[in-house]
Amino acid sequence: MTITLRQSLFQILFIGVSITATLIVANVWTVTSKTALQQVNSNIKLANTVLEQVLADRREQLLNSARVLTDDFGFKQAVATGDVPTIRSVLQNHGQRIESDFMVLTDLNGDVIESQPQYFDQGDAFPHSLIIEEVLEAGGAEEALIVDGSLYQMIMLPVYAPTPIAIAGIGFLDGDEFLKQIKAIIQADIIVSARQLVDGRPEVLHSSLAHDKALQVLQADQQSFSWFDVTFMRKNTYLTRSVELPETLANQVDITLTVDVSPHFDNFTALQINIISISLLAIAGALITSMIMARRVSQPVSRLVNAANLLAAGDYERSVKTTGRLVEINELSEAFSRMKESIQSREARILMQSRMDMLTGLYNRAYMEEIVQNKITNNVPLQIIGINIRDFRTINDLYGYSNGDNCIVCIAERVKRWNGTAARLSGGELIWFTDTPLTHEQLETFHSILEQPVATQELIMPIKLVFTVVTCPDDARNAQDLFRKMNILLDEAELGTKWLLRFNGEIEQRYLRRLSIITGLKHALHSEQSELSLVYQPKVSLKTLQVTGLEALLRWNSDALGFVPPDEFISIAEQAGFIEQITDWVLTRVVSDLVHLRAQGINIKPAVNLSTQDVQNRPLLEKLISMLSEHQLSASNITLEITESDLVADANLAVENLRYLQDEGFSIAIDDFGTGYSSLAYLKNLPVNAIKIDKSFVLNLTTDKNDQEIVHTILGLATAFNLEVVAEGIEDKQAMSMLARWGCDVAQGYYISRPLTLEALIDWLEITEYYHA
Repeated sequence: MTITLRQSLFQILFIGVSITATLIVANVWTVTSKTALQQVNSNIKLANTVLEQVLADRREQLLNSARVLTDDFGFKQAVATGDVPTIRSVLQNHGQRIESDFMVLTDLNGDVIESQPQYFDQGDAFPHSLIIEEVLEAGGAEEALIVDGSLYQMIMLPVYAPTPIAIAGIGFLDGDEFLKQIKAIIQADIIVSARQLVDGRPEVLHSSLAHDKALQVLQADQQSFSWFDVTFMRKNTYLTRSVELPETLANQVDITLTVDVSPHFDNFTALQINIISISLLAIAGALITSMIMARRVSQPVSRLVNAANLLAAGDYERSVKTTGRLVEINELSEAFSRMKESIQSREARILMQSRMDMLTGLYNRAYMEEIVQNKITNNVPLQIIGINIRDFRTINDLYGYSNGDNCIVCIAERVKRWNGTAARLSGGELIWFTDTPLTHEQLETFHSILEQPVATQELIMPIKLVFTVVTCPDDARNAQDLFRKMNILLDEAELGTKWLLRFNGEIEQRYLRRLSIITGLKHALHSEQSELSLVYQPKVSLKTLQVTGLEALLRWNSDALGFVPPDEFISIAEQAGFIEQITDWVLTRVVSDLVHLRAQGINIKPAVNLSTQDVQNRPLLEKLISMLSEHQLSASNITLEITESDLVADANLAVENLRYLQDEGFSIAIDDFGTGYSSLAYLKNLPVNAIKIDKSFVLNLTTDKNDQEIVHTILGLATAFNLEVVAEGIEDKQAMSMLARWGCDVAQGYYISRPLTLEALIDWLEITEYYHA
């Protein structure tokens, strides 16, 4: 059967438009469904993580609240004497204070003494006897309990006086309102159902959805979705995933996270209608075009269309030239040819640029991530080596950015000589791996070769490199996790001097703790809180045995982290760049406390520790002077203590800044003297009034001959330079007497007094023999 050219063109165009529309719809569906599923799975994974964290936080809150309750003396006394009204009052008050939903007290046999709300009468047997046994055996228990048809997250602890006399439990209701609050955070609905089926159906205990809707979702158990259902039916649009639970919850309930996927496909349906409409218009246009162009353009156009399709598919080898009777067809053919060459060249250039770092000629981070992910996906074990130029920013500052670029280019060229795959991540950070892992000796050789000085533009730049090693799949199971752990190692490397760091869980925990400290400390500084506080340790003159000064010491009792030692959070604050905010908080509080002491008739000079960053912060020091002036105080009313190691780090700048402070009237003391790089030259030039012997030389002074020699030497230096000497860390009378005989001026330590709060200090001054007003 033969057909006309017009019919042939029409059929071709009709079929082509139809196939194209179908493929577009199929492709859009594939991409949309895959993307939606990935997004939903990602959201559910995130929701799972958040939910687990919320449950963990509630668990910690319950444990702390339970401990406070069971440690309360009045509560113990009431339990021991069987004072039920007092027990009821304590439970009510404690429950209101921590906003608990259920509290219970039982005797050691599991009989209920009191419960709030009163789900049980006095003397009723607590229905969960195994929990009572676990508390007595393990000293506590955490369980998820169903009480009166509701799920509670419970902590139960024994009440000691001093042996166990009762068992107290505190619980939070995991009810609908709680789940709705969690939904607002994780953007996913949560359904809590009992493990036991009722009439063959799950029993919904609590849900952020309406319970009938939640039951429908559980019964559907939708794990994926279909094109027909999403496009036309729009039912069962909730995608569900089960949450992995700890054993305590898993024994009682199932928790299901569910997300409504229908919003993800609203645009898809509209797009299908648009595609079909456009396809119908194209078919009508094809009929008209075929009638007009059939005789003159059918063959050359067909060839050009075929060539264009090949070009669109990336086939650049075949010629796109064609000839015809029309000049326009020939010109179009030439244009196609030029377009092919241009696209081919541009695509090659774009591909190279998308994969390469233009400065070094190495791969870039994005392409290296793709390479690594492919290796991991194919189960290829990898030893990934991070190469970081230590203090690369300093190189740029000292030698200029051009020489800094030359430095990184030189290192990259050295890396290229080794057989492997390398990329530049950013700045002075490279990453490299080879098919065969390197031994420690090979890593040393590699490091030594790369760390040779870089010669450029008549300069020789010494460099220091840090190697960080992460192995896959042992340390990381995907590229994203790999680069995250590389960043953790680089952060750790900046804090130390080692040339090689291998990833381990301890490093990650230290990194996470540093992040927690930074976050918690910033929150404590910028919120109304009671976590930060000041304590004062008295200083006593060894000549008069009277208090002559105080040292202000910062304490941080974090609600989340507990007590954090000052040495830990101060150093982290300095590295994170917000030590100024801490110092400002301390100075403001010290000035306020000083005013309070003066109002009490106590004229004792407090001392405040400053970091080297604080000493260089002229606006901060000017603010201190202004605060003193506002309260009719002067710089002579406060002593500033600067750590010796900070002074030696930049002695010239330290001398300049300390002279400014001394000119303003401040007394200056060198703290922790003897632990830095003490020398007569820098001690002679520093404008200081006193030195503090570090407690490491004083704690064992009475028994350690070496410490005695060191202290003797420091006292001799102080006498030669006419400096006052303060000895800290005195813990016994013998050490205090020894220092007095040797000519030490001031003593400080636990033998005299522990650090005290302001109120406790005032009380202590009223009774101590070391102070007479």
